[in-house]
Amino acid sequence: MKKLFVFVLFVFCMGGVAYMAVPCCAAMDAAVLAEVNGEAINKDNLQKKIKAIHRNKPQIRPEKGAGGIEVLDIVEEIIDERLIIQDAYRVELDRSADFIKNIDSYVTTQSVIILRKEVVLDKINISDQDILDYFKEHYEKDGPTPEVMFEKVEKRIKKNLRKEKEKELSDNFISELRKQADIWIDRDLINLLDPEKNYTGKKSVVASVNGDMISLDSFLYDMKQASQKWSRMYTLLKDKEQKEQLEKMQNDLKKEILDSQITYKLIEREALKRNYAKDPLFMKKVKERKEQILINEFKAKIIYPLTIPTKNELTRYYEDHIDDFKKGYEVWFKDMIFKTRKDAEKALKELKQGASFNFLAAQVSETWRPRQKAVWANADSFSPAIRKELNRLKAGEISEVIADNRQYKIIKLKGKRGGEPIEFSRVVDSLKKIVAQKNFDKMLSKYLAELRDVSTIRINKKALKLIEEKYRQKLPEETKTQVSP
Repeated sequence: MKKLFVFVLFVFCMGGVAYMAVPCCAAMDAAVLAEVNGEAINKDNLQKKIKAIHRNKPQIRPEKGAGGIEVLDIVEEIIDERLIIQDAYRVELDRSADFIKNIDSYVTTQSVIILRKEVVLDKINISDQDILDYFKEHYEKDGPTPEVMFEKVEKRIKKNLRKEKEKELSDNFISELRKQADIWIDRDLINLLDPEKNYTGKKSVVASVNGDMISLDSFLYDMKQASQKWSRMYTLLKDKEQKEQLEKMQNDLKKEILDSQITYKLIEREALKRNYAKDPLFMKKVKERKEQILINEFKAKIIYPLTIPTKNELTRYYEDHIDDFKKGYEVWFKDMIFKTRKDAEKALKELKQGASFNFLAAQVSETWRPRQKAVWANADSFSPAIRKELNRLKAGEISEVIADNRQYKIIKLKGKRGGEPIEFSRVVDSLKKIVAQKNFDKMLSKYLAELRDVSTIRINKKALKLIEEKYRQKLPEETKTQVSP
């Protein structure tokens, strides 16, 4: 690992640039929140990061506070991501076959989505007369119905009409593509194929569409996946020796799969031919996709291989944390109980901001019985969800929100005692995950620290302060106050 860091330093130095961290710059554009080796981080980057945080952890808001996240913290995360992306490009992770295939697949998929919108969805037009005609045809067969009936089914009719028109437009579009296409199918080969057998032979193509090949492997894969759904029916027909019906089902299945693959090839080619990728917004989405893949690839290929724990590390962690690997131990804890996750998340946020557990529980918990003396209970007597948190927590710690049966709970562990250690061999898989994650976090932090040391990082603290103030002004009053311990 040390050699790798030295190499990073060497490469940067070879570029003839002296890198160092710069906290802020008065001349920096107000729209730019930070720069990483000359690459700007702007408000758009911040907004996307905040949305991602809300999506993954809806209880967290980017305001200052003991349990909150500061805008500066979010910008620091974006800086780390930018450093990873830059280094991923440096080591040419973007040139790997898997990366190129992944991006090509993304471009194709997004192009198909745009094509469908353009030639189908945007052309659907359902008028009031269409809805009325449908109502008369399907609901007034035996004479007029009350007007209230029309109001009840109007939305359903519109939905049905939309589906019908969507199918009609799709079928017509695909039919036109097929008319213009050069399609070749190896019927003899397809007739030989059995979904329950592995085929080996010299041939590797079952069909071609305008020169694009449909491979035998992809056809067999789809056929086997589809045949699994009909496995019981196949077995039943075999038992009854209904050979003709079985053959018909298999042939219908083959035709359906082949038609589907031909159709997608036609749509793919048409979507790519329209060159949506030249659109600036499309290019921006592709760039964002590339960056996210590069972050994942960097972690998987550069960091993870350096973090795989040895048996000595696993043994040492097991011995140092033997209390975390016990069965039959007893616990003493207090809990809050809620009917909805939203209420539980709100209480957890206040706890993270410093609220007193007992004081808050008395106000918001569905049931709360303050106890003067410790009441110990065997951890094995609780549900798996509760037990999982009890295993993780140490005395004095507060759990995350726990979904337990039809309730949501927050636990504060007061004490843990007794129990027998679980044998090393029985927890080795859990140990691997725990130690690998700790090694990964440590190695990633170390790597990022090294990258920061050889980079020019400028942060526009004035702009960040203005944004932070705006966020605090927009927050509801309840999020600005904290319950005192």
